Amino acid sequence: MELAKHTLGLELNDTTKPFEVHMTHSRKELLDIIRIFKLPITNKNDKNKKQLQSAIVEVVRFLDNVEPEQEYFFINSKEELIEYLQKQNPAKTLTIKEKTEVMLIAKKLIAYSRNGYYLLPSGYMDAVDVYKDASYIAKFPEIPSVRKAIEYVNKDPKLRDKIEMVIPRRVKKQLDKRKAVKQANIPLYVKRGEFILTFD
Repeated sequence: MELAKHTLGLELNDTTKPFEVHMTHSRKELLDIIRIFKLPITNKNDKNKKQLQSAIVEVVRFLDNVEPEQEYFFINSKEELIEYLQKQNPAKTLTIKEKTEVMLIAKKLIAYSRNGYYLLPSGYMDAVDVYKDASYIAKFPEIPSVRKAIEYVNKDPKLRDKIEMVIPRRVKKQLDKRKAVKQANIPLYVKRGEFILTFD
């Protein structure tokens, strides 16, 4: 530990506690994090995933801060980087089969909502089944149909508890960008004709 501090020339921040990198962050992503945030880790390409996790934890704990990054990770501070590493990777790729299943459930919930929240015609026996389906797909907010389904289901008067869907910072930033681009592309219509101006 002391050798690592001396080698890196960093001071340990007493408020930084040891943390674990969530297993859903792939080796490739860890290498991207090292590169993008310029973490001083030697021989990174020779390390396996577990070794990279340990190296990142050791280095990040000693950092005063990190350079803000607004293109991919949308991280502004050391604390946000640690929080990101500790949580499940929001961009974890679903298999084709898993994504198809999630989208089918979302489609079913949307149909259920649009049909007046009637259970049986939509294939549900009770509100508990609706809640289970909605809670499951809420883990994948990066899928547009999921966000729409949860928005509808949360208006169901039969559900006592709302479905909480935490949209990852990265996804939210991407949505904000798309919204801004969409608004910027709205055509401006100019009404042509003759106008009479009167002055008092």
